[in-house]
Formats: sequence, structure tokens, C-alpha cells
Amino acid sequence: VESRMNLVAPNVSAIVGTTIAAKLVGAAGGLNKLAELPSTVLQILGSRKKALGGMSTTSQVAHAGFIQGADLVQNTPPALRSKITRLVAGKCTLAARVDCYKDKGGGSIGQSFRDEIEQKATKLQEPPPGKEVRALPVPPESSGKRRGGRRLRKMKERFGMSH
Repeated sequence: VESRMNLVAPNVSAIVGTTIAAKLVGAAGGLNKLAELPSTVLQILGSRKKALGGMSTTSQVAHAGFIQGADLVQNTPPALRSKITRLVAGKCTLAARVDCYKDKGGGSIGQSFRDEIEQKATKLQEPPPGKEVRALPVPPESSGKRRGGRRLRKMKERFGMSH
């Protein structure tokens, strides 16, 4: 089945690879059924039920389906894997619909989706931009009525605007 995935679903295969594409199509029950699934269901397709019986669950990722094994997801840091998994699931859903209902196009749409996911992954890994330091605004000239006098005139002269 894996060898035929480039002919059956080239766009999905371009995103996640032929092995995972074959697992997705098989678990969904065909390409038509895969195209009908929403991305949230596609994200958890192939996940195992948690029946550990008192065993530790710290090593297992929640809602980890077949897409979790894709190289796009595995090559990202663990902190970003859930975001990238959602991105891959969404683009796989779109690619499955293209494969099912339109001309295959040799996987060019899937390759563009893959490039888009890779760009977003690198963008998410960049540190946020630094905070811009802005100058304080010029205070207003007359800040209210004050009493006059020698001390006030000297203070105004000292702190006044220069030419």
C-alpha cells in the first residue's frame, strides 16, 4: 500500500510521507472517508486507548495519533509539537480533499502545504522581538496655575526649555 500512496494520495504523502499516509487512509476506511473527517479527528486518528492499569502516564503524549510520528512533528522541539501536530492535521485534511475531489497534480499542492508548515515551524522557534524603548512625551507647557515668586522663577529658569 505504501508504494502506491504516491499515486492514490500524492498530496497527503507529500506532507506526512507514504507510510503515515497509508496508515491514515487505512484507519479512516479509504480516501473518501479521510476527506470527510475534520482535522481534529484526523489529529487523533490511530491513537491508543489509555488502559495502563496504574502504570505511569508521563511518557505518553495525550491524543498522539499517526500524525505524531510524521517527520515534520518529530523534528520540532517538544514544546511546539502540539501546535505543529494541529498544523499538519489541518493541512492533511485539505490535501486529502484535494486528492479525493480534484486532479492530483502530482503532489504539488501537498508540497506547498509542507513548505508552509516548515516555514511556520521555524517562525515559531524564533525568539520574540525585543521590546521597543520609546522616549517619554514632552510635558505640557502650562500644567496649571501656580503662585509666583522668586523661588518659582529660579526653578522655571533652571528646568525650562532651552533654545
